[in-house]
Amino acid sequence: MPSTWIQASIGLAWGLVLSWVLIRWVAPLGWMDHPNQKRKHHARPTARTGGLTLWAGIILLQVLGLSPLRLDWPDWLALHAMAFTGLLDDRFNLSPRYKASVGLGVALLLAVHVFQSQVQGLSHFTFLGMVLPTHPALLCPLLLLWFWAIPQAYNLIDGINGLSIGYAALLLGVLGWNLGLRSPLLWGGLVAVLGLNYPKAHHFLGDCGALMLGTLFAILGVQAFGLWQPDLLLWVFAYPIVDVCLVVGIRRWKGSPLGKADRSHLHHWMLDHLGGRPWRVTPVLLVIAALPMLRATAVPGHLALSNLGGFLLVGLALKAFLDRITATSAAPRNANVHAQVHREIPLLLSHRVGEPSGSHSRH
Repeated sequence: MPSTWIQASIGLAWGLVLSWVLIRWVAPLGWMDHPNQKRKHHARPTARTGGLTLWAGIILLQVLGLSPLRLDWPDWLALHAMAFTGLLDDRFNLSPRYKASVGLGVALLLAVHVFQSQVQGLSHFTFLGMVLPTHPALLCPLLLLWFWAIPQAYNLIDGINGLSIGYAALLLGVLGWNLGLRSPLLWGGLVAVLGLNYPKAHHFLGDCGALMLGTLFAILGVQAFGLWQPDLLLWVFAYPIVDVCLVVGIRRWKGSPLGKADRSHLHHWMLDHLGGRPWRVTPVLLVIAALPMLRATAVPGHLALSNLGGFLLVGLALKAFLDRITATSAAPRNANVHAQVHREIPLLLSHRVGEPSGSHSRH
């Protein structure tokens, strides 16, 4: 087996070559994100093929028997189903309700699989200080909620260049460390996709990549902590959880439809306070997202650092909430609004919004 650095280099080369092929030959067939004056402020049409690159790499590793992921057939089925659904959405702008229905079906499959495979011999588990029974009437809905919500939440944070892919690198590091996964090939491919997305985007991750990665990390999170340390899931996935709570809270407070596009995300608020430059916002948010994740590591001072990160993340979200709900409706609207991605919240829509999901608006 080649050394770690050689494997990582192979993954990097594969990712760069495949990305170039997809950007050059596949994206023009319909996987392009075109700018417009209303929502998308990136300078030129940009490929929506970053996720397809990662998906193709994972498929290749699976076929060759080189995948470090310890997934059962329901896990693989769920992963590919979500990636394929996202790919269709990137091309045809599927209804959010349709995507949510597929997500629920996948979540149900995963919840049943985890209950059957991991609960054997366990009579109870501890969550948030409460000792709870492993009865299917309690555990299955919790697992269903987890496997549905995390891919959707991950999709929602895909808002500025490098944020969701950088967060994927953080998750792969923390979850891989806890699971003992050695995945230099995956790391190489991830770095290739990230390098073509930040600071200047040559391709976007798209729903294919966001839904696939969200599903993968939801599965790996349960594998790593499952019913033994479920509290750690909240620390490791604190950023997307807090961001979704912020968005829902702002829209509820304003009485806006939950599926209406707006600038409620934490990255929108950070853009307003950091000069509207995504290349500044991404590393700041990734550091903030990384601190709570240290709870699941053994680095010196990990408990204090994770507490600091948790307070910082929640504090910023509260400040963003207060700023957004107190903003006057008469505030000027200019054409250079720094919004990056407007995404719907599936299954919570009062009606179908006439804006495509997975659309990116970047500088």
